[in-house]
Amino acid sequence: MKLRPPPFSPHPRLALVISTGAIALSASCAEQVDQNDTPPLSAGVTSELIAENGLNSVNGLNSVNGLNSVNGLNSVNGLNSVNGLNNPTLTAGLGHLASTATGRTTVEYMIRCALPAGHTYTTTDDTGRAVSFPGVLGVAPEWETGTCGVDCQQLISACLLAHVNTSGHHITLWMVGDAPSMGWGRNASFPYKEGGFFGNLFKREPEAYYCIGKDFDLGAVPGRLGVGQPGAPYTNPFSRDGYCESNCVASTDSAGFRSCKTFNHVVTVWRNFDAGTDYKICNHRSGKCLDVADGSTSTGAALIQNAFNTSTVSQRWRITQLAPSQYQVLNVKSNFALDVASAKAANGTAILQRPFRATNTQKWAFKPTNSGYYQIHLSSTPGSSLNIKGGSTDNGATAEQWDWNGWESQEWRIVPAN
Repeated sequence: MKLRPPPFSPHPRLALVISTGAIALSASCAEQVDQNDTPPLSAGVTSELIAENGLNSVNGLNSVNGLNSVNGLNSVNGLNSVNGLNNPTLTAGLGHLASTATGRTTVEYMIRCALPAGHTYTTTDDTGRAVSFPGVLGVAPEWETGTCGVDCQQLISACLLAHVNTSGHHITLWMVGDAPSMGWGRNASFPYKEGGFFGNLFKREPEAYYCIGKDFDLGAVPGRLGVGQPGAPYTNPFSRDGYCESNCVASTDSAGFRSCKTFNHVVTVWRNFDAGTDYKICNHRSGKCLDVADGSTSTGAALIQNAFNTSTVSQRWRITQLAPSQYQVLNVKSNFALDVASAKAANGTAILQRPFRATNTQKWAFKPTNSGYYQIHLSSTPGSSLNIKGGSTDNGATAEQWDWNGWESQEWRIVPAN
């Protein structure tokens, strides 16, 4: 049984933070990929299409500073207008908001959510300077020239909330929803269903909500669900277990959710480990974390467990997906890979670090066991596991390869290193 994360209180401030990334749009209503590097290609998406539609993107809302959301977005920028972006009152409101750095990022992100690629909104700020904002996702294209009714408002709000990152990090996300420009479907590069986001930020008393996905505590990344996320601008409205699956209407393919509560538009987010984040890998039985003996930077150094120390770089790991269910695990201090001493990988074989050469003993998979724990095994050997020798809880106990038996010494929690 997974544990529900602690409820979040609404935060009085809401802002948006720009990061670099790319969004790939498929002409056949494919999902959106928001990431740092070239996105993996989904069905129907070509490299030419990515080059044409790719655009520096934003990671999302940072709740620390910026737009005051207590009275709703319409109290600041006139988004309650029903006449579209060409309405003079709305133009003046957005132009005023775009006169500050945080205001410009706010307007930029709203337009990128609302309008499709190739469409641009231009306004004049308080200094008389023309500022332009390009569209990307196109979840509410009608807002460009006409009414933004309840459906439009909910779609834009869900898009904004789905990109919240209270740490300010830019994180790779896979988003699905009922907007025709977004669509449904899975992507093997994003195996963990984080949660759904919905609400209406256009109301005088804004409604900002989330529900937790079945994998909210897996593939944890900074500033997102599953890591505590202080200062988040949304709350979980469900009094039962808080899970989307228990409280919302799922899409036909179960990739996402069509509605939650009285909201008919939900953006569901899938994610993966973030290749730019330092992780700690900690044993269920001992609570101690994977380390390199003596903090060594030598090839062949043994892997052990030690109590976590935030300043011990040898306890920090980078996890990068090589292919579906295949990951490289690199030590931050040595830049060497988690490896098994012998290709035969018999029970009791030592785990050590070596330069990464893409051998089968360096390709790992993470199989969820219960509430945030994983069986870490060689991707080529699903019945194997990373284990602490003898189930020891001592500092310095060595890591080894062993057949999977479901022991606590074979279960690991992987979370961003604090």
